[in-house]
Amino acid sequence: MISDIELLKLLNNKPETGLKMMMDNYMALIYTIIFNKLSGIYSKEDIEECVSDVFFEVFHYKNRIDLQKGSVKAFLAIIAKRKAIDMYRKNKNNQHIPIDDVSETLYTMVDEVADSILLKESNLLLIDAIKSLGEPDSEIIIRKYYLYQSSKDISKNIGLKVNTIDKKVSRCMQKLKKILGGIL
Repeated sequence: MISDIELLKLLNNKPETGLKMMMDNYMALIYTIIFNKLSGIYSKEDIEECVSDVFFEVFHYKNRIDLQKGSVKAFLAIIAKRKAIDMYRKNKNNQHIPIDDVSETLYTMVDEVADSILLKESNLLLIDAIKSLGEPDSEIIIRKYYLYQSSKDISKNIGLKVNTIDKKVSRCMQKLKKILGGIL
């Protein structure tokens, strides 16, 4: 799989190739997000059109993707959710939705809220586990996995050798697995 930086360069330098690469890598994810929101309300063709709209919009706004804020995958997922919600609202305003679909939608919303709460709780557990590593280990892990800094950049910022950073990352990941009961 191509890195986000390389994908953005490809989108700018060779747009057709970059778009094809992005679609090859993320089509299944985007289709799944949209299908989960719109199935039972829209036809397969409408869902596929919505997926195409996502890639068109991401391609159109490719210069706005800021890898400091998140990955291309996250950007695509957000656009997909927004497009699906817009399409759902459009249908809601123009068409009668059977009561079965409403109850299914409510169950889906409840599931999404529950998933969101569980994700937040697990993120808090992970953050607490990272903090428990102490300094400089917690800073190294945060820089490596949340800020996506390379070992070389981390080395420059905190004044340790690159190989020391790599060893600490490896040891910290083992510690985190133990702290979190093997889940990581």
